[in-house]
Amino acid sequence: MSEKAAWMAVVVMWAGWAGAGAPAVIKQDFKKDGALEVTGDTAGIREIVQSGKVKRYDEAMVADGIHIRTGKETVLAASIKPGNYHSGGLIGVHGEDTHVRFRGKWKGDQGGAYPMLVLTKGGKMTWEAEAEVDFVMHPNFFTRQLWVWGDCTGTLELEEGFVSDRTKGARVANAMGTIRLGGATLITHHSQSLPYNSRSDGRGGIYHNGHVVFEHQPGSKWVVDSNPHIYAAQIDFGADGTIECKAALTHNGQRRDCLPVGNGGKFVSTGAFRTTKADVTITKTGPAMLSLEGQQGYRSGARLVVKEGLLRIYTDPGDGDRYDSEAGPYLSIEIEKGAKLLLAAPRVRLWSLRLHAGSEAWQMYDCKLEAKDLKVDEGADFQRNHSVR
Repeated sequence: MSEKAAWMAVVVMWAGWAGAGAPAVIKQDFKKDGALEVTGDTAGIREIVQSGKVKRYDEAMVADGIHIRTGKETVLAASIKPGNYHSGGLIGVHGEDTHVRFRGKWKGDQGGAYPMLVLTKGGKMTWEAEAEVDFVMHPNFFTRQLWVWGDCTGTLELEEGFVSDRTKGARVANAMGTIRLGGATLITHHSQSLPYNSRSDGRGGIYHNGHVVFEHQPGSKWVVDSNPHIYAAQIDFGADGTIECKAALTHNGQRRDCLPVGNGGKFVSTGAFRTTKADVTITKTGPAMLSLEGQQGYRSGARLVVKEGLLRIYTDPGDGDRYDSEAGPYLSIEIEKGAKLLLAAPRVRLWSLRLHAGSEAWQMYDCKLEAKDLKVDEGADFQRNHSVR
């Protein structure tokens, strides 16, 4: 079944409630129960216990789980709990007027768990300040990952007061470490809400272990809003995606080579802003800056297109072969009319650089630019050997 057909499929429902009759406790076994559709108020639901494993990015994500189609704003303060080792929770929100404000607890930290969220037809879920999401395992402090599947019309918003890392400096296994976008928009308002957890490096230090991942299909978007963000974990593009910077985003993640922690083995966290497949395009929109100050890495055919605002490069884009044998100086950057670029790393290795008419760019005096193809359109302003001294 195609993805389009999956959205239109008639799903066999286990039960359905219009709100008043919804029980306080809902239990599902994915091996025998179909999807449950809730079309009324969710406020009375206090506990959701789900058992079973569902394929990721598969029509099973709409054939199982709980799917909310209220057509209005509603509050979900339930505790979402695992029924077995393979359960991480499966919730769907559907319809442009359906907005679920989650202020409960979601626990999906079992070793075999795949927490899942389905967002279609404009459905929206907001994690409020009261919400607590725990996907981090004990005792190794690795994180399970939230798989967000949709038709590119739905939104997950992390309210400014939402706190992702509750580990208290890698002492308590309680955090939300990864969001994987497979056809949805993520909106964030504060660095403390970004997906990561503090994890020991096995030497007495800690680092930020986390990921924002674009994958499965093109069209996902991350909107950085309200406050300047700093993110010291991985941003992975396995499919074309957009970062909209309404507020500034600084990425400063670094490669971390970690010794065993708990029951976990040796581990390398790339910490990189990177592409994980060939021929992936990253689009930057929004008036605020995107500043790349950490590890970068790009596979062949990678493109970074800046449509608005400023892109700052403080590290070498060609340095990805430190951790990935398929990465190298493969990034092509395009700066469109009205957008800006600052090259400030000691060395910047690119596949190509294109400055469109009406764009601005600065190359610092101590920055060495190496590009196989450099094109500066008439009407572009490229200041090389730039210095403020």
